[in-house]
Amino acid sequence: MNDKSPTWDASREAREELWSEIVPGLWQGGTDWDDVVWNTTREPSAITSAEFDLVATLYADANPVDWFVEEIRLGILDGAIDNVDLDRVIRVVHRVHAAWKSGDRVLVRCQAGWNRSGLVTALVLIRDGMDPHEAIELIRERRSSSALCNREFVSWLLMHGDDAVRELTPTS
Repeated sequence: MNDKSPTWDASREAREELWSEIVPGLWQGGTDWDDVVWNTTREPSAITSAEFDLVATLYADANPVDWFVEEIRLGILDGAIDNVDLDRVIRVVHRVHAAWKSGDRVLVRCQAGWNRSGLVTALVLIRDGMDPHEAIELIRERRSSSALCNREFVSWLLMHGDDAVRELTPTS
């Protein structure tokens, strides 16, 4: 794996689909720029049960999903890993992993679909037995070469990802 993470500046011009299937049934993506709670000028484009069974939303301003779609919402910042409530993130990872392994179609989304969703998706893959390096590379291959451009998230995944999802049992 290339030790140099992509940068935000190098990736701003990237043209990706809103969501990308990382492995069968597990999707990673972002939120349409107009599909936010504070935008009152248009109807929200709700994610429907025809698309996904479970959506993990990590961007607090994203509109909620449609009826009959289970949603987990945990607004986290795309910044320093020290500002992320990792215990809650691990709970989301366990729920997403369980749903995905049971056959549900799962989307992990944030704002751009690169970092927060990348952190959770990588942890789901690691929980499933994938090496952290492989998980990061797969996400960059399937989602975007710009994915996981937050170097703190990448460093944390490489140093602590295995232990975090395999040893910690989140409380209910």
